[in-house]
Amino acid sequence: MSEEDVLLSVRADPDHPNHSFCVKGAAAPRFVHDPTRLRHPMRRTNPKTAADPGWERIGWDEALTFVARRMREIAAAHGPESVVFTRPAPGGSHAGDWSPFLDRLAAAFGTPNVMTTGHICSWGRSGGAAHTFGGGLPTAHYEDAATILVWGHNPAVSNVQTWRRIQRATRRGARLVVVDPRATGTTRRADLWLRPRPGTDAALALGVTHLLLARGYYDPEFVTWWTNGPFLVDTETGRLLRRDGRFVVSDGSDEHAVDVEADPSTWGVRPRLRVDRPGARSAFSLLAERAARYDPETVARLTGVSEVDLGRLADLLANGPVCYDTYNGVEQHTDTAQTSRALGVLYALTGWLESPGGNVTFSSPGGLPKLRTDSSRRLGLADRPLGAPRNGVAAYDVYDAALTGHPYPVHALVAFGGNALLQNGDTRRGAEALRSLDLHVHVDMRENPTARFADLLLPASTPWESPGLVTGFGGGPDTQTWAQYRAPVVPPQHESRPDVEILFDLAVRLGLGDQFWDGDVHAAYAAQLEGTGLTLDELRASPGGLRRPGRTLTYHRHTRVRGDGTVTGFATPTRKVELYSEAFLDAGHDPLPVHNDRSAAFTPEFPLTLTSAKLRQYTHSTGRSIPSLRTQAPEPFLEVHPDDADTYGVHDGAMVRLATASGAIRLRAKVSTSVAAGVVATQTGWWEACEELGLPGHDPFSADGANVNLIISNAVRDPISGSVPVKDYPCRIEPLP
Repeated sequence: MSEEDVLLSVRADPDHPNHSFCVKGAAAPRFVHDPTRLRHPMRRTNPKTAADPGWERIGWDEALTFVARRMREIAAAHGPESVVFTRPAPGGSHAGDWSPFLDRLAAAFGTPNVMTTGHICSWGRSGGAAHTFGGGLPTAHYEDAATILVWGHNPAVSNVQTWRRIQRATRRGARLVVVDPRATGTTRRADLWLRPRPGTDAALALGVTHLLLARGYYDPEFVTWWTNGPFLVDTETGRLLRRDGRFVVSDGSDEHAVDVEADPSTWGVRPRLRVDRPGARSAFSLLAERAARYDPETVARLTGVSEVDLGRLADLLANGPVCYDTYNGVEQHTDTAQTSRALGVLYALTGWLESPGGNVTFSSPGGLPKLRTDSSRRLGLADRPLGAPRNGVAAYDVYDAALTGHPYPVHALVAFGGNALLQNGDTRRGAEALRSLDLHVHVDMRENPTARFADLLLPASTPWESPGLVTGFGGGPDTQTWAQYRAPVVPPQHESRPDVEILFDLAVRLGLGDQFWDGDVHAAYAAQLEGTGLTLDELRASPGGLRRPGRTLTYHRHTRVRGDGTVTGFATPTRKVELYSEAFLDAGHDPLPVHNDRSAAFTPEFPLTLTSAKLRQYTHSTGRSIPSLRTQAPEPFLEVHPDDADTYGVHDGAMVRLATASGAIRLRAKVSTSVAAGVVATQTGWWEACEELGLPGHDPFSADGANVNLIISNAVRDPISGSVPVKDYPCRIEPLP
């Protein structure tokens, strides 16, 4: 810091359990003092069809008074559900500091609609995993693992702390297996890299499941007692058999109704896993039959992964302890839900769930009690009751409601950050929807393409100008137990305000101050710390943070017997890990994992598979105006395999047109074996210019631009999760003169 309150540099705190940050963190001084930042509140004076919004400077009091009044008017006329809140993904922004308060404000206001990117970002590892494990994917315990499986995730780029943990594990001898269609920093460190065709992950997981079962590599004790594998299924209805409300198992001679709330050691029977009798079969037998369809030859044909590598993966999974992690690589497909199920079932068979070196659940004390609202009116929930709408609203459902009035009209959008038009498909339809709104307020650090359609544009402070509280950093044992209060290191620049402060101010103006500690942010932080054993004063006195007292990790937590004699189990309908999902069956979906073959979507007109990946220099659509970052990744590009380059006459460094059925964009070709033949890869988020380097911006609404979501349609979706196949989209390429 300088004497003039200028942030000069940042460095990692060696005493912090994370004690590192990425290249974007190193650019903090420029983010704070960037000349392109918003400086004061502004309101639109020109129609939303105009190229120039005609921004007019106003004051904060006028701006928030107007927003609160219009929100109340719209709610009175059309219902509070006609107002949608939105925010960026907490994992890719500093929204984690304040997103619980945005969710709280939406609930207090009475709307169930918070627009997120969960359907294409995190649902598979959270909501999807819950259909197998009863909760989100437990944390990979790399510290004691012998085999680490990373599937559709590139922590070397996207999660520095996780990558450091994996590297420490491999240095002590853990084997790293990576499943990814693209060569990445993570694949380069792998002991085994499997490269499936994009969109075939479920087939690959089922193929490995088949080998585990055929080779006897599964854990029969865990599968017998802690999965619903031995439960009998009525072969006519597909439903689990019940007797007096209890599930039924067979010991090979007789059938028994068992109490899933009781410790299974008290059942007085050892269930058989494989049961096949007229009228009923065990869930395990049905799973084995399903997996047998995915023999090594079939899987090799579907996925492009060799039979040898398939067998090597099965062998490594037999070498425990085993943990696994997954992310966006398996989130953006038309079978995201079934892929999540396939991965969860595969992992459950290893028996390492909730064991040292496996995937484990940490307790997370602290936090705020959630306010309840009527979620039954949430957009998209009626169509996808098991999917992402359980937690948030997809942009395409907001677009449809705004433009068609179905299932009811959306009239207002209250946006705290985010750039929905570039982070979701159907960019042009999204712009049309934003133009139709009666109220659109956007809080952000910069004016982005989505914000240009706002009625009011309000300047947010950067994280370095804002307070924040974390009661646990997630990840491993060291970081999970670390709490920290972050005080602002520089004053808010210009007339900007911290997001959390704006949220609390707006809440009070809406008459909801009683739900927001009468506007006192630090009183809310004190409430968040209740139950952690720490106080806000203690954290303020220790800026680097403190370790929470008490135990946060208990292995084999599902086996614990409570005081009333019931067993903890898993938070699923059967109280077991669900190899067979009756909830899926009841909703009209396959109760067993299954692969969705999309080969028919690829035609002679669009024969190639378009996928995408992040660049470590940028967070989604931000950062490209920062010279130190833009120098490292100056322009949008398309990775093309040499064989495809020869086939389509594309030269390295030349401009190409990337086309889908929805349109086309222009990109610089990068001929590389980082992608397999038949696959091309680009990045989302290109729009910003970097004037200091003389590097242009890219029109996100034009075929001359580089916005890949301009050419992605939301029409084809996973019927369960609502995900869109951003990672396996039919396309073609052609050279440009």
